[in-house]
Order: sequence, then structure tokens, then C-alpha cells
Amino acid sequence: MDFVTLRGQYKEFFYRDFRYEREEGFYKVTFFYEIPGLSEFETVWKFPDTGRAMDETVFCRLLFELGMAEAISYWKVTCAPVLKVLCGTLTDWQNRWWRKLFYNGLGEFMYVNGIEVSEEELITIVCEPDVTGEASAEGCRNRVQYGKLPACFAGKLTDTASYSGCLVPVGGGKDSVVSMEVLGEEDVTIYRINPDATVRNVLAASEREYKTYFVNRKLDGRILEMNKRGFLNGHIPFSAVVAFSTFISAYLQGIRYIALSNESSANESTVVGSFVNHQYSKSYEFEQDFMEYIHSILDTKIRYFSLLRPLSELQIAYLFSKYKNYHKAFRSCNAGSKQGIWCCNCPKCLFVYIILCSFLTEEELFEIFGENLLDAEKSEKYFRELTGLDENKPFECVGTRSEVVMSLKKYLEKGGKALLPVKYADWLMAQPGDVDTALLEWNEVHNVPEEFVKALKEEMR
Repeated sequence: MDFVTLRGQYKEFFYRDFRYEREEGFYKVTFFYEIPGLSEFETVWKFPDTGRAMDETVFCRLLFELGMAEAISYWKVTCAPVLKVLCGTLTDWQNRWWRKLFYNGLGEFMYVNGIEVSEEELITIVCEPDVTGEASAEGCRNRVQYGKLPACFAGKLTDTASYSGCLVPVGGGKDSVVSMEVLGEEDVTIYRINPDATVRNVLAASEREYKTYFVNRKLDGRILEMNKRGFLNGHIPFSAVVAFSTFISAYLQGIRYIALSNESSANESTVVGSFVNHQYSKSYEFEQDFMEYIHSILDTKIRYFSLLRPLSELQIAYLFSKYKNYHKAFRSCNAGSKQGIWCCNCPKCLFVYIILCSFLTEEELFEIFGENLLDAEKSEKYFRELTGLDENKPFECVGTRSEVVMSLKKYLEKGGKALLPVKYADWLMAQPGDVDTALLEWNEVHNVPEEFVKALKEEMR
């Protein structure tokens, strides 16, 4: 099934509705979508109810925005030319914001599926609720009643609540571990969607006791059926979903700072000479856009930023190499993390191995991965992509090409003899840059609050 045919057959996608209800210590939130003539879909979230007083009008609006981000997962099945929003409204500026996220966030999806359209051509977002009638936040508790647009859409809202502490999303990889360690004795709450064994192992390996706020997200199983039947499928800007869900979580708990662990390396495009970036929704551009969007709907003290934005992947690997207690617990492999393993057959495993090989011995790396990934012919394809020998990087959350090269050069300088670095040694050693110089760099383009900048610089020293 191809893009043009599907868009011709399924011309509209509906973001129909959303509702929430209190259920056994949770806020259960359900989002309703439909591709007319094909299928209906529901996504269900559960946010723990902390018992903190909150403004239901603000909560309602934040939920609506999360539903817009979730819509991408289902919309991409047919890429309908028109997305109709039937349960809320957007200003012209907000409408353009979402069109940009759809386009840039689905850059990889379009590239892999051979879709070549402009941002204007990809999607038109139409808001069609009847805004007459009594506005009430109560409409969001149950099903939104058409003709009674909730008060959360009456204009920009004001959040007068007080906030403190940090919410730190933890995936189980090295980056979020570094954030945890840098923040140290701060009032930190760990956030995770659908927590797995890896996250629990990382927390168990820490020398500190952290508060946790774990949420549950369940996609509609019908999306898997669509994938099996050959409808369009591919990568979505999932970190945008994370962004809105962390904001809701911070709001419910009274937490001021949402401290992500995205580094400066996430800004580099995956496909050379294009806007296609697997990590678009982890980029500084999205971070800026997200807070601008939040401020368009809500005046609030909550701040969303990436603590590690001043650093590169190479610098993060340097810091992580010092935290020995986490080395057997962390997992960055998307294929194996849910099972608590390194698959050792994907580009993410190879990247993490390479970026750490400057700072850890081969014996230490073997204890982590169970094999020497640089000594395996199976790794050569990904090796070439990661180093820039081949033009495009793998579609994974990996560092820049230059960082990979510098780490391999350092490995060779330390006397490393593995197959792949030795095979490409002449080319590697001819490339510019070195690890020692790179560790002294500092990216000034960031949104890190000053009190955390000091802690980050102290850790790098």
C-alpha cells in the first residue's frame, strides 16, 4: 500500500475525543481517533493521582495536547490529507506548530517510505468543534460534548500553583544516569512510561533513594493489525509524546523542572544534507518550540529543558565511565532493553561500545556486552555508517560521526587491536579532532537553569 493510494482512499483522520476519570489511585485518560471507513483507535494512559489539588481546566488542556501528539501514531497509517480535530481548537500559530512537528518529526518515516512532499502538502489540520454553548471543564471528565467546548479553550490559561524539585525521565541508558548523578542531592523524582526491568535495575544500582512517578501507556492493538496488513508504518517523534506527558506529570505533582537528558549531538541530521533527523524531537530546536507552545496555552512556572544539552555524547560517555556501579545495570539497546540484555547486533549497541571504548578497558567493555563488538565482521556495516565512511547514519539515537571517529582514534592510540578499527586505521587517524580537546568543549546553546549549569561544570571537572 503506497502513500498516494492510501491518501486518495482515506481522505480524513479524526481526533474525535478525550476523557478522563479517577480510578483506583490513577487518572485514567482515554483518547479516541478514527480513520473513517477503516478503523477506530483508542490510546489509554494512567497517571498516578498524588492527591495534590489541581485546576481541572489546565489539566483538561494539557490532556488535549497530549492527544494531539498521540494522534501521529494512528494518522501515519494512511497519512490522510486532512486531520479533523473534533474535541478542541487551535490558533493559527498553534496549527502551524503542529504541522511542523508532523513534518519534521516524521522525516525519517517519509524518507524510509519514499514520501516526497512539502510541509504544506503533507497535512491540513482543521478544527471543527461547535464553540457555542456553555464552556465547562466538566466536559473533559466524561466524553466531550460537541457544542460545549470546555473552558480550557477560552484563551491562554494561568497556572498559579507553586512548584519545586526535578522530574527526570529515565530510560535505562547512560545519559539519564548522568543526569541523575549530576543532580545529586536535588529533590529528584524519576519518571518513566511503562517501567521495565532495566529502569528498576538502574535505580537499584544507584547509591541514592529516588522518588518515582511511573505512568502507563497502552496503544490500541488495532495499530499492529494495520501494520501486518501493509499500511504505512515507521518512526514517529515519540519524544514529543514524552514531552507532553512529562509536563502533565510535573503539573500533577507540583514539580518545577523537567530535566531531560538530550545532548548537543542530537541536533545532527541522520541523512546528510537534509532535515531528516531520527532524533528531531530530542533536538534543541524542538525543545525551544515545545516551551514556546506551552507558553501559548499556559502561563506557568514549570520549565522543560535538557540538562545535558551543553555536552556531547563523548563527554557524557566520559562522565558515565566513572559511575562503575551502573555499568552492569544500564541498557541502551532498543531491541534488548525490555529483556534486560544487549542484543549486540544493532547500531545502538555498537555505538555505545565505541563511545565508551575511549574511557574503559576492553575487559570492562566485555563485562558489559559479553563480546568485543569491534572484533566482529557483523558490525562492519554499522561501523561504516557511524563513522561517516558511508553517507547516512543509522536511524538510531547515536552521536555525531566526528565523535565516533575521535573515540576510535583514542582506542587505537591506547593500543587497541580489534578488527574493524585496525582495518580502517589509516582513514581514522587521518580524520580531524581528538578526544582530549573535545572533552573541554562546552555548548553555550542551551536552556539549562544557572544553578544546574554550575553542577554540570563541576562534574565535568
